[in-house]
Amino acid sequence: MAARKRTTAPTADTVSIHDACLRYMTTEQSFRLALSHVRPDDFDTVKAVSEADLEAIASHFQPKLPEVASNTSESPENLQNFTQETSEPAPEQPKNTLSLPQQERHLAAPTQSPSNHAQLTLIDQLAKQAGQEIELVDAIAQVKNQLILNNLAVRDAELVEGINQHWQHQKQGYLGAIRDLASLGKEPVAITPDETDLTQEIEGIITELGKKLIV
Repeated sequence: MAARKRTTAPTADTVSIHDACLRYMTTEQSFRLALSHVRPDDFDTVKAVSEADLEAIASHFQPKLPEVASNTSESPENLQNFTQETSEPAPEQPKNTLSLPQQERHLAAPTQSPSNHAQLTLIDQLAKQAGQEIELVDAIAQVKNQLILNNLAVRDAELVEGINQHWQHQKQGYLGAIRDLASLGKEPVAITPDETDLTQEIEGIITELGKKLIV
């Protein structure tokens, strides 16, 4: 891609873009489009142009006049014939011709040359393309954001599930240890109650013994 030239500021030998637009009675956009034919590198940034540039693009704004000089410059006789032809009365115009105010409005209306129409079409196409490109870039950004958010959510879910699986395994280990400890417990032993009256038993034994002794 060629390097862009530096913009030219208005000087005494140049004409500003504003004054050039006033000279040709056109808009800055149309003027810069015409200028792109002679200054393709800086037509959109230049601030002033030379008279040579203005002459080079003058044909884009000035309507072409009929070429009659070649017919009148050959000899005085041709010039006389041309003068006689132009001096002949014009044929009577039909009744449905436009009135003078209408003719003036019709002549005052600017005629669009094919080049201007092509330039406007190019502008419309470029504007349409720029709008669509912005829309596509915005769509790409939206998709990227959605993918980032989705990947973050999936990653969080994976981390949560990993922690949950680890805790489930660890919890089963704790429960197994509790079961093992509980299995060590023994069955309770029933204790037989001692219902014997020791004093009464001793006295009974002595009494029986006394009966057997000989006094």
